[in-house]
Amino acid sequence: MKREIRLEELIFELKKTLRIRFAPPMYKMPLEYRIKKDMDAFERTYGYKFNLYEAKSFTEKIHAYKLLYSNSEIGNIVDKYEFKQYIKQNLGNDSFCAKAYGVYSSVEEFKNAWKELPKEFVLKSTISSDGKNIIFVKDKSTVDLKSICKEVKKWFNPRNTLLNSFSFGYYNQQPRVLAEEWLHIVSDNNKLIDYKFFCFDGKVRFVYTTSRNFVDFDYPRTFFDLNWNKINASLGYHPTAESAEKPKHFAEMIEISKKLSKGFPFVRMDFYDSEEMPMLGEMTFYPTGGFMPIEPHEFDLELGGLMNIPEDMMMH
Repeated sequence: MKREIRLEELIFELKKTLRIRFAPPMYKMPLEYRIKKDMDAFERTYGYKFNLYEAKSFTEKIHAYKLLYSNSEIGNIVDKYEFKQYIKQNLGNDSFCAKAYGVYSSVEEFKNAWKELPKEFVLKSTISSDGKNIIFVKDKSTVDLKSICKEVKKWFNPRNTLLNSFSFGYYNQQPRVLAEEWLHIVSDNNKLIDYKFFCFDGKVRFVYTTSRNFVDFDYPRTFFDLNWNKINASLGYHPTAESAEKPKHFAEMIEISKKLSKGFPFVRMDFYDSEEMPMLGEMTFYPTGGFMPIEPHEFDLELGGLMNIPEDMMMH
């Protein structure tokens, strides 16, 4: 027997939907509000509360990092176009990144540049992550520009970007669309291999590998030390692999990571490995936003002990 839905319940759900849909994006909200919302979400996820200014584990410190750590340099790195300029400035060239074909501040600007773009490319929001707001164009002569523009238009809405996250580093950025080179770096089983280095102020400590095809999202994430010994640890619901191939340019990845991570309490350096050289995907400051548990807890605490957030760079 179906339960009748009362009018009061419908009104409540409608108000809730409207509140979520029309509330200002997170970057416009006061710090106190952002802290409360994030801490409420943390408690729902992990079942306990903690003091942001006394964080112990790596998971806890990522929440303090994204909410309180103020460093304007991060804004020049999390933007996917400005990131390429940062790499060029610090490494002397931008050949370690996918080539940028153009960056656009409006749908109209993007549409006008369509004819200049090559046959294949990748479109990305400059301030999104986790595989969101990305389009792979294999052959632009076979796609509908009108449909692409309709999708891209959504990327200019701050609510659909990381301006609507708890991560302070994004808050001074403007939504744009980046067209860049499609890197065909895959293994024999047609999966993209990522190598993600955990770096603490110029010191590289651990790396984990992922193998994904953008279809299955329960792909393995496997931790290794710098001698390529597997570490008994896991990230979230993801399984671990029995083994993983050490990248050809492993030593070079470490040296690049040391240089680019200097001065930051934590940054994860994300690489792909081509035949010729390592390719940088991005520098990640707030992995999973701190909402994917690291097990065992002792490893989470070990990582947390490596991360020192300067008190004078934390907002109060």
